[in-house]
Amino acid sequence: MLKNSLGAAEELLLKMLEQDYKCIPVLSNLGHLYGRHLSEFENAIKYYDIVLELEPDNAWARDARRRYLRYVE
Repeated sequence: MLKNSLGAAEELLLKMLEQDYKCIPVLSNLGHLYGRHLSEFENAIKYYDIVLELEPDNAWARDARRRYLRYVE
């Protein structure tokens, strides 16, 4: 993402997620990628929802999810 290779970042994160579908950093980075860089807010919310299911006290994911909810409601 830092090099603006968004397609490559997405592909890598999705492959990582296949190996561990409960990996909080991967899920959070996918939410960030979809929300901030690709403006796919529904996908971002989906990944933040998964983070919050696994880690309900994750304030960062809760705040990011809330930020993107404004765009889809």
